[in-house]
Amino acid sequence: MPPPSKPGLSAGTVLHVKGYSSRGHPPKDKFLILIGTCTENVILAFLISGQLSYLETESHRNEVVRIPHNATTIFRRDSIIQCFEIERLSLELLREGLESGKISQCGKLPIKYMHRIREAVSKSNLLPQNDIDDALLVLPPSA
Repeated sequence: MPPPSKPGLSAGTVLHVKGYSSRGHPPKDKFLILIGTCTENVILAFLISGQLSYLETESHRNEVVRIPHNATTIFRRDSIIQCFEIERLSLELLREGLESGKISQCGKLPIKYMHRIREAVSKSNLLPQNDIDDALLVLPPSA
């Protein structure tokens, strides 16, 4: 039997993950935006947070994409996409999380956010070059 397709796991999809942990931080409920499939089993993503202090930090302000209050039906407060650390997600673990309810799909951000992510990534001073290259390969081209 062929493996199931990736329903709802396309670029721009926002996921809510219960107890997500990365970068050595303790598990916490997090939002992530998928930016594309890197390999057959890995999907690239960035964290979305309400930590607006990054907008004021010289080293990070150009490495985030702002989602204004009520700009989408997903977020009711100002949020940012943290484009300074890429998340490499296992497709198998994503499927398991969706089936178990640990991960839920919240919707999809408009394409303009994918273009803004691409711009931030292409000018990044914080991402390693291999992450920039991988992200630019999967992000849609700018309009």
